[in-house]
Amino acid sequence: MWIFIVISAVLLVTVIVLIVKTVLLKRAFTEIGDQVKDHLDGTNSSAFQLSTSDKSARKLANDLNGELQELHKERVFLKDGDKRMKENVTAISHDLRTPLTAINSYVDLLESETDEDKRKEYLERIKDRTSELKDLTGELFKYSVSSDTQYDSMLSTEDLDLKSIIENSLISFYKEFTSKGITPETDFPAEKVILNCNRKTLMRIFDNVFSNVAKYASSLSVKLTSDCVVTVTNDAPELTPVQVSKLFDKYYTVKDGSNSTGLGLSIAKELVGSMGGSITAELNSGMLTISVDLAEGKQ
Repeated sequence: MWIFIVISAVLLVTVIVLIVKTVLLKRAFTEIGDQVKDHLDGTNSSAFQLSTSDKSARKLANDLNGELQELHKERVFLKDGDKRMKENVTAISHDLRTPLTAINSYVDLLESETDEDKRKEYLERIKDRTSELKDLTGELFKYSVSSDTQYDSMLSTEDLDLKSIIENSLISFYKEFTSKGITPETDFPAEKVILNCNRKTLMRIFDNVFSNVAKYASSLSVKLTSDCVVTVTNDAPELTPVQVSKLFDKYYTVKDGSNSTGLGLSIAKELVGSMGGSITAELNSGMLTISVDLAEGKQ
C-alpha cells in the first residue's frame, strides 16, 4: 500500500513540476513573441529579457536576439543612407540655382558690353556655367545610384588658381551685387595661389558664400592670402552673436519668411570640411567676417 502512495506522490509532484514548467515556458514564449514584435516595430533594440531560466527558452531567445540585432543594424544603416540621400539631393537642388543666377548676370553683362573680346569672354563663362548646370543635374543621378563613399571616389582633383575661382564667382553675382549697390573690394596676392581640389566643389563653396552676401549685405570685401585663407567681410548691422553661431546650421535663416532655404552656408561648411579645411564666422562692430581656411590643399 505504501508503495502505491509513494508512486502516487511521485506522479503528483512530476505532474505539478510539468505544469509549472509548461506555464513558465508559455510565459517565456509570450515574452519572446512580444519582444520580437517590439524589435520588428523598431520600438526596442535591447537584448531579450526572460523571466524563466529554462535553457531551451534562453537559447531560442539568444538566437533570435542575434538575428534581430543584425536586422536592427541594417534598418539603421538604410535609414541613415536614406537620410543622407535626401540631404545630398536637397543640397544639389539648392545649388542648381547658383549657375542659373550666374548665367543671368553674364547675359546682362553681355547686353551692355560692346568690346568683342569681352563679349566672347562672357559667352565662354555662360558656356561654363551651363556645363556646370548639366553636371549638377548629373550629380543628382549619381547620388541616386551610389553610396556616399562611391560618389566621393568619383570626384577628380586638379591644381587650381584659387584667385581665379574667387574672381569668377564674384562676377557671377554681378547683377545681384549691382542691384544692392555692392562694389566688391578685393585684396589678392599678385601671384597665383594654387590649390589641389575638385573645381566644382571649390566653386560651390564660394558661390554659396557670396550668395549669402547678395541676399543680406550692402558691402563686401574679399581678402586672399598666399596660404589659401579667404576672408569675406560684409556689413551685418542687425545680426546678433546668437544668429552668427547658427549661420552654418542647416535650414537656419536670419530672416523668417525670406526666400532663403538656409542651406547655402551649411553646404559650404560640409564641402570645406570634405577638403580638410575649416570655415568660421565672426561678428565685430556690425561687420560679419566669414573665414575659409583651405591650407590643407595648398601646393
